[in-house]
Amino acid sequence: MDAVGPPMTLLTDLAEIVRDHRAHGALTADAAEPAGNRHLLTVVCSCGVLFAREDAEFDLLRAASLN
Repeated sequence: MDAVGPPMTLLTDLAEIVRDHRAHGALTADAAEPAGNRHLLTVVCSCGVLFAREDAEFDLLRAASLN
């Protein structure tokens, strides 16, 4: 049985998509206007892959508190 680790953070996920797709060309990011307390961060690679994370503010605030 595979061990389940802690959930990946926004920054870990984002670093992975950049690492895996930067050779394809441009990456385009957008942070949608908040709806209530939720945010949507999207990154689209020129190859068509879409990275999307909702509630990104929580991860960003948590990561900032670690610095």
